[in-house]
Amino acid sequence: MEVLNRDGEMTILVDEGTRGDVARTVDGVGDVRSDLALVADGRRIDLPGDVSGIVMGVLESLGKGSRVVISTTPRELRTTAAAEMLGVSRPTLLKLARDGEIPSHKVGAHHRFMLDDVLEYRSRRQAVRRERFLGMRDSLADLD
Repeated sequence: MEVLNRDGEMTILVDEGTRGDVARTVDGVGDVRSDLALVADGRRIDLPGDVSGIVMGVLESLGKGSRVVISTTPRELRTTAAAEMLGVSRPTLLKLARDGEIPSHKVGAHHRFMLDDVLEYRSRRQAVRRERFLGMRDSLADLD
């Protein structure tokens, strides 16, 4: 395992041996998410349910060999961050805001987007894509 710290970000590179240790640990714990605790210098610190869920989610993903990214996200996003979350360009995001597709507000001359609005728009867009995919799949099945 290697830990890299750079520009306020921490990257932990997990080798196969550590991944195996993590997988065995998760298997030993099972699905107990709310009863996790840390023991440090003989002191036991019970973790809140939300924190336990994060820890178990990370461990389960690492045990499966998945890539894990944990990030804090502000409630109010700048245009660049919102565009990155949606996988669109800044000009496209601003057009969506002008067209009323996604709510925004201005701080001075700059647009800001609420995290909840960005996540809701992303969910709506994914649902539309899924419906289109299923429709196309059904159309192709009808051709057979």
